[in-house]
Amino acid sequence: MTEEMLALLWSVTVSVFAVGGMIGGISGGAIADYCGRKCGLLLNNAIAILGATLMSSSQLFRSIECLIMGRFFIGLSCGLNTALVPMYLSEIAPMTLRGALGTVSQLGVTIGLLLSQILGLPIILGTRDGWPFLLGVAFIPAVLQLLLLPMCPESPRYLLISKGRITEARYALQRLRCTSDVEDDIEEMRIEDRAQQQEARITMLQLIGNRSLQTPLIIGIIMQLSQQLSGINAIFYYSTNIFTSAGLNEEMAKYSTIGVGVVMVAMTLVSIMLMDRTGRRT
Repeated sequence: MTEEMLALLWSVTVSVFAVGGMIGGISGGAIADYCGRKCGLLLNNAIAILGATLMSSSQLFRSIECLIMGRFFIGLSCGLNTALVPMYLSEIAPMTLRGALGTVSQLGVTIGLLLSQILGLPIILGTRDGWPFLLGVAFIPAVLQLLLLPMCPESPRYLLISKGRITEARYALQRLRCTSDVEDDIEEMRIEDRAQQQEARITMLQLIGNRSLQTPLIIGIIMQLSQQLSGINAIFYYSTNIFTSAGLNEEMAKYSTIGVGVVMVAMTLVSIMLMDRTGRRT
């Protein structure tokens, strides 16, 4: 195999994760409304298990196609998680903790990245024989969630507003709040639902043309574009190579990559503490 073909396969293997993530992120909302938050997460675990199995077994079958498909399914699972997990957490959380719990999923992402960087060290699983096990680590949280999530209640907001199952919604709230008196929460969800229904539905073109919404819309778009155009995904994927190119030896480059992961975890913790204290905009 030529170096050009090897570089192409490497690039496809790396970037196909983002393709799966894009598809998963777009379809997460529809799956949440059709299947429910809890059922959507359970189905997503099956996708994650499939992806982890394909990746970890690619060496056994000596199949680059197996690795690429595994990366795609893991990306699809991560994309679905970005939609389903924050939605589920925000809908089961009390009002006072909604902001903080909504960002807990991002904390899990950054901790997961940091753990993967640590496990990828040569003294642990970052070896020729160890990398299939490293790629298979994703199998563990998926199986654990598949076993433990059925014990958790469905989103009471989904049960009440989307399905109109008031008895099940009340029971779910009683489990979540550890009290039988949940009528205030029920009424709060009804008021919120009525307020949303009274708001006029607008198309994307109307949203863009609405002068009062243009400024926050532009700010939101620029913030998301800035994050992606900064090359953050390339830094995640090729950070060790970047540090090596900057003059660090291979060992120091790997530890520098771990340092990036530590900073990400620390800043996520800061955002969780600030979310409800200072407000979203501040």
